[in-house]
Amino acid sequence: MSLDASALKKALRVGTCALALAGCGASSPAGHVASADVLVTFDGKRHACVVALKDEPQGSSVSCDEVVPFVRDELRLPSGAHYDTRTVASFDQATIARVEAGLKGAGYQPVAED
Repeated sequence: MSLDASALKKALRVGTCALALAGCGASSPAGHVASADVLVTFDGKRHACVVALKDEPQGSSVSCDEVVPFVRDELRLPSGAHYDTRTVASFDQATIARVEAGLKGAGYQPVAED
């Protein structure tokens, strides 16, 4: 079975479009947020941690010492769930490290960086 010129051009256009669309995946940090089950924002303006499920437009402001219990007990995320973090304004790096260590210690997984 042979293809005429019109059919060949159409097949090439479809293939080119498919390749172009395949390259449209998110490679920005927002792509990481979308794959995280929970987002922890270290909010220097409010001096608090804001915890939000991936589908919540706003999260809950909690003491940074309460992030792990909040994720485990209130949000009921199982061990192995993925989290991502971001920082708004300046925030104490020791507190960030302590919260991240607590999340990892409780079995939560950070979103992999590219």
